[in-house]
Amino acid sequence: MSSSKKKSRAPKQKLPEVTIDKTVAVTSSTQEPAAEMPAAALNPEAPQTQASLASKILSMKLSLSSFLLLGILAVGLAFRMLPSTYAIRDGYVLFAEFDPYYHMRRITYAVENFPFTNVFDPYVNYPHGFFVGWPPLLDVMGATLALIVGLGNPDTFTIEIVSALLPVGLGLLAIVAAYFFVRDVFNEKVALLAAFVMAILPASIFRASFGYVDHHVLEVLLSLTTYVLFMRAVSRAKAQGLTLRNLTQNREPVIYAALAGVATAAMVFAWDGAPIFLGIIVLYSLLQYTVDAWRKDSSEYLSSVGIVTAVVALLLVGPAAVTSYHGMRFEISAIHLSLFHLILMAGLAGFFLCMEGLRLAVARAKAPWFVLPAGIVILGAIGALVVKTFLPAVFHNLEAGLTFLRSGSLVLSSISEVAPLLYWTGQFSLTLIEAFLSSAVLLAIVGMAWFIYLFPARRPSNEEIFFLTWSVAIIVLGLLQSRFIYLLGACVAIYAGYGMYKILATAGLEQLLEGLRKPVKEQSRARNPVKVPPLLIVAAVLLLLLLAPTAYASYTRYTTPEPYTMDWNQAALWLKDNSPATSFTYSANMSARPEYSVMNWWDDGNFILYRAERPAVSNNFQTGIDACSRYFIAQDEASANQIMDEHNSRYVMIDKRMTSGTLGYSIGTFENMPTLAGEDPSRYFMTYRMPQPYRSEIAYEGNDRYYGTMFSRLWYGWGCGGMSPIGGLQNGLEHYRLLYITDGVDPVMIFEYVRGATISGTSEPGAKVEIRLNVTCGDTTRIYNSIATADSSGAYSFTVPYPTGMAGDVRTGPEYTITSGAGTVKVQVPEDAVTDGRTITAGGM
Repeated sequence: MSSSKKKSRAPKQKLPEVTIDKTVAVTSSTQEPAAEMPAAALNPEAPQTQASLASKILSMKLSLSSFLLLGILAVGLAFRMLPSTYAIRDGYVLFAEFDPYYHMRRITYAVENFPFTNVFDPYVNYPHGFFVGWPPLLDVMGATLALIVGLGNPDTFTIEIVSALLPVGLGLLAIVAAYFFVRDVFNEKVALLAAFVMAILPASIFRASFGYVDHHVLEVLLSLTTYVLFMRAVSRAKAQGLTLRNLTQNREPVIYAALAGVATAAMVFAWDGAPIFLGIIVLYSLLQYTVDAWRKDSSEYLSSVGIVTAVVALLLVGPAAVTSYHGMRFEISAIHLSLFHLILMAGLAGFFLCMEGLRLAVARAKAPWFVLPAGIVILGAIGALVVKTFLPAVFHNLEAGLTFLRSGSLVLSSISEVAPLLYWTGQFSLTLIEAFLSSAVLLAIVGMAWFIYLFPARRPSNEEIFFLTWSVAIIVLGLLQSRFIYLLGACVAIYAGYGMYKILATAGLEQLLEGLRKPVKEQSRARNPVKVPPLLIVAAVLLLLLLAPTAYASYTRYTTPEPYTMDWNQAALWLKDNSPATSFTYSANMSARPEYSVMNWWDDGNFILYRAERPAVSNNFQTGIDACSRYFIAQDEASANQIMDEHNSRYVMIDKRMTSGTLGYSIGTFENMPTLAGEDPSRYFMTYRMPQPYRSEIAYEGNDRYYGTMFSRLWYGWGCGGMSPIGGLQNGLEHYRLLYITDGVDPVMIFEYVRGATISGTSEPGAKVEIRLNVTCGDTTRIYNSIATADSSGAYSFTVPYPTGMAGDVRTGPEYTITSGAGTVKVQVPEDAVTDGRTITAGGM
C-alpha cells in the first residue's frame, strides 16, 4: 500500500471538497492555457494530512512557484559568480573587458564625492579633457553599496568587491523581471522555463557576471520592469474602463502607470540609449491603436495610461535635466543629460495626447478603421517636419541615434561590438550565435515558429501584441549590432521557454498536472491512477540534453579569464608603481591639467585611467582617435614625436591585439588605424601566392609601409632597429626605450619617451659607423642598432634612448659599441644623460 494511502487512513473526518482549476488541461484550442487558480481560492480548512505530498505542493501554487524561482535564481547565481574563481587577486579585482574600468573610476569618484558623479574628466582625451555622457544611476548605486559595506569609508578593495557583485545582483533581478514579464504574456510554466534558460544562457550571463561592472544589465532589468508595469497598467485599464475622466476612480491601473513612469525615468538615468526602449512602447502603442480601431474598440485606456506614465517620467526627469550641467546651458544632447530628455518626456506625453485626439476624430467621423493608421502616417510626417524646423537640435540627435544603430560612421565601423551579429572577421559567421546563444537558439526558433503559427488564429491580448512588437524590435537590434546580444539573450530565453512548454504540453504535461491536483480519494477511485506519460519523460530528457551545451558554454566561457584583461591589469599596475604620479586623479575640475599623459590605442585607455591612474590620450569613448591613429602609423620618428609633444605624452603602451588581422591575428585591430586616419589599409600589405599541393593560395604579408610604422617598429623590434621581418634595415628609435613587457598571452609593452643622449665622435670621412647595445627583457635579448655616415670632416653622432648598465625589468649592456672601418670605440652613457638630453663624446677612432 502506498504511503499516501497509509496517511489517509488515520483521520476519520470527512475530507472537504477542494476547488480545482480545470482550465490548465491541454486542449486543441490555440488559446494558451490560463493560469491556475491562486492558492487563496482553495479551502483553507481542508485537512492537508489526507492529501498526497504532490497534491499539497501543487495546491499551494504561490509557494511552489516561489520555490522553483528561488532554485532557478540559485542556478543563475552560481553561473554569474563563476568569474570570481579567477578574478579576485591580491588586493584587487580583475574586471571584465574595457568599460567596467571606467565605471570603476566613476564609482570611486562618487564614493569620494557622494552622491555626485563626474560630468567632466581631465584625464580623458588628454590634454583637452572630456564631458562624460554616461548617465549616473549605476555608478551611484555602486558607490552607495560600497559606502554602506565600508561603513562610510570603504577602501579600494571593498569598492571593487562590492562593485563586482553589483551586476550579479542586477542580473538575478533581471531574471525575476523576465519571469513576471513572461507570466503576464503566457503563463507561469512558460515563465519558469524562460527564467531557467535565462539563468544558464551565456548571452544573459555576459553582462551580469561577477566583475562586469557595466550599465547593460541595468538596461535589461529596467526595460523589462518598465514593460511589466506599463502592460499591467494597460490590461487593467482596459478591463476597468479607464478614461481620462475617471483617473481618480481607478487606482490600480493608475498606480501601475505611475510606477511605469518611475521605471522610465530610471531608464533615462541608466543609459543614454533609453529612447530605444521608449520607441518600443511607441511602436506597440501605434499597433495597438490600429488593432483597436479594426476591432472597433476604444483606445482611451491606452492613451490614459500613456499620459500618466509620460507625465510621471517628465516630473522626475525634468528637474534633473534642467539643473544638469548641459541643461543649465540650454544644450540639447542625447548623450548627456540635458534639455533633450525634458523634450523627450514631454514628446512622449504629447504623442499619447495626439493619438487620443486622432482616435476621437476618427470615431466621431465614423470613418473606416484604416483611416486611423493613415492619419498616424500623416501626423508622423508633420511631426517630423515640425521638429526638424523648430527643434533642429532634437532632430539632429534623433538622426544621430539612427546613424548609431546602423553603424553609419567611420568610427563606429571600426568597433567590433557595433558590427552585425552575423558578421565576424569580415565575413558571414555564426560564431557569436554559437558562443552566446548556443543550443538554446534552436529551442527559441521552435518557440517563435509555434507562437507565430498560433498568433493569427486567436484574438491576441494586449500583452501578446506587446510581446510580438518587443521581440521583433529586439531581434532587429541584435542582428544590427552584436553589442545588443544581452537584450537578444532575454528574447531567446523567452522563446526557448515557450518552445519547451509547448513540447512538454504536447507530450502530456498538463494532463499529468491536472491529475496530480485531484484529491487522493478521487485519485483512488479512478480506474487508472496518475502516471507520468512515457512521452513526457522522453521529451523532458531530450530538452535537458539539448540545453546541456548551453550550460557547458557558459561554464567554460565564464571560468576562463580574458587574456588581454590580465595583461593590461599587470601592465597598468606596473606603470602606476614605476612612474611619477600625476595630479587631479579624481577631479572633475575643467581647468585641471595633469602633468603628462600616456599614448595608447583607444581600446585600452580605461585600463590606464583606472588601474594606472594616469591620463590617456585615447579611451573607449573613442576620444583622441585621430591623434593615436596618426601616431601609430607614422612613418618617421619625427612626426610621431610631434604628436607626443602636442599631447605631453611620456609613455607609450601597446599590445598584441594592435597587430594585423590581415596577417592572421583574428582580433587584430591594426587595419583600423589607417582607416581612422583617412588612409586605405590595403596600402600596408602585399599579396603573393603560396604553393600548395595541386593548387596555390593567396597569402598576405606586411610591406615596408606596414613594418615602417611606429607601431611595428615598437612591437616587432622593441624600437631597437635592425632587420625588419621582411628584410629591410631599420635604425633604432632615438627617443623610445622599452621599460616592461607582460608575460601573458597578450603581451603589453611599455615604452618611455625620453630626450635621449647624443653620442658624438669622429671617424674617417664618409665612413659607415654602427652603434650597438644589448637590451634584455626576461630571457630575450635584442641588439639596439643604428647606422650613421660620417660627414666630410669625419664627424658622426647618434641619439640613443638607453643608458648603459640599466637594471630592472629591462637590462642593458655595460657599454655601447661603436664600430667603423677605422676601429671600435666603447662608450658608457649614464641615466641622466638620457633624461636630460646631454651629449657624450666618444672621441676618435
